[in-house]
Amino acid sequence: MFGVILKLFLYHLESWQDANGDPEHVFDSVDTFFNDNEYFKSVELGWTSGKDRIYVDNYHVTVWHKDKREEAGKPSGWGVNFSFARFVDGTWMPFLRGGWSDDGDSLLEKSLSGGLGYRLRGNKDLLGVGLNWGKPNPNQGVGDDAQYATEVFYRLLVGKRLNLTADLQYIKDPAINPTETTIWVFGMRGRLAF
Repeated sequence: MFGVILKLFLYHLESWQDANGDPEHVFDSVDTFFNDNEYFKSVELGWTSGKDRIYVDNYHVTVWHKDKREEAGKPSGWGVNFSFARFVDGTWMPFLRGGWSDDGDSLLEKSLSGGLGYRLRGNKDLLGVGLNWGKPNPNQGVGDDAQYATEVFYRLLVGKRLNLTADLQYIKDPAINPTETTIWVFGMRGRLAF
């Protein structure tokens, strides 16, 4: 007889943010949050196998709404996203993510991504590859061709709480630059947890 016991922990997240937030003028958001009343709101419902595994064993659905931004001339909209990520045998991490939006000034109307990660160096680092298909939002005026992207990345654990990730992306028919047929992007990012 074969049996599997799977413990799942349910979680719920909500956010309420200033739709006019500007990372170059962070403190201006205090004024626009309380005076403009134009918000980005989201609700996420998810399942994970444990609090300590929320980033590696996670299934969730997020629904969002963005208010019309009067001064910026941007329409309201809403959408739904899903994500599935699960470690298999403590080494492999397949993932699948997708989303759909009804305007809200989103670049893509539909998006679907999938990929696979592989743990290295005693489960400290992660090597991964991802593929994406996206259909541009017709209200953005960025072209009608579907966008395809491939990414290869390596996430290095530098210390107990610091990760650095290098990635290389190839994008065919980039929605944000319809005059180009292909572009290459090299990126570096970090994450500090405390």
